[in-house]
Amino acid sequence: MSQEVTSPQNQYVKQMRSLYTRKGREKTGLIPVEGSRFVAEALAAAEQGVTTIESLFYESSFYESDALSRELVDNVSQVAGKVFQCPASILNNLTSTETPQGIVAAVRRPRLSYRPASPRALYLVVDRVQDPGNLGTMIRTAAAVQVDEVLCLKGTVDPFNPKALRATMGAIFRVPIRFCANPSELIGKLQGWGCRLVAADLAGDRLHYHADYTGRVAVIVGNEGQGIDPNLLAAADVKVRIPLADDVESLNAAVACGILLYEAVRFRHLGASCNQSQRVSPDSGMGLES
Repeated sequence: MSQEVTSPQNQYVKQMRSLYTRKGREKTGLIPVEGSRFVAEALAAAEQGVTTIESLFYESSFYESDALSRELVDNVSQVAGKVFQCPASILNNLTSTETPQGIVAAVRRPRLSYRPASPRALYLVVDRVQDPGNLGTMIRTAAAVQVDEVLCLKGTVDPFNPKALRATMGAIFRVPIRFCANPSELIGKLQGWGCRLVAADLAGDRLHYHADYTGRVAVIVGNEGQGIDPNLLAAADVKVRIPLADDVESLNAAVACGILLYEAVRFRHLGASCNQSQRVSPDSGMGLES
């Protein structure tokens, strides 16, 4: 049963609004989830025990807009701690988007178990990436290729930043995220797991499709401007570069991440022997094959 809320001073309204600050998210352990698609992802995650939905806010116009919207509100209402119907003047202050969809929820941070290191485990290491849109896109890509974990070094933007969350498109509920204090700790962890470290580097000694992605692999992507931490880069087993046209300086970090992760998937799917037969010289310019 939903309650009507009309005051911006309502304690749940104030709590929901606080989730757009890091302090508010850390204090409550909650994250803001906006829009019907993202709320539906949160509902699916809640049904699987990955999270819980603490409170839901929706406009009456959203509920009455179509059958799917009504079904979403009704289904979330069965699992949410609190459900509030509110006017647009309230809901617009509970979102960070210019055109709110009429539904928003306060959701517990996902509780995803870290998976045992399988012989073919694939990890994504994110080193001090600053743009929340980039990080969110990386997490979404990691989920798409079934990365076992995303490992974020200190200095990386908060993955629960509202902009990062929106960019994940719900993938935040599908892939575990672990935080590491420093490169030395992370290097020890990855080497202890028997991982081959593949680092994205503009000065890499080979092209990205010449690397070996068999076994346990950690793909490392660094800060948009500074690249990968020198200690982490020095520990890499291979440093790879993505071929670029002569007048192009670099790629967007999230794009580079996607290229490397899907190259790892392609390599594993086709097999090392097929990759060996298709190799070209590392110094052949763009390295395009006829």
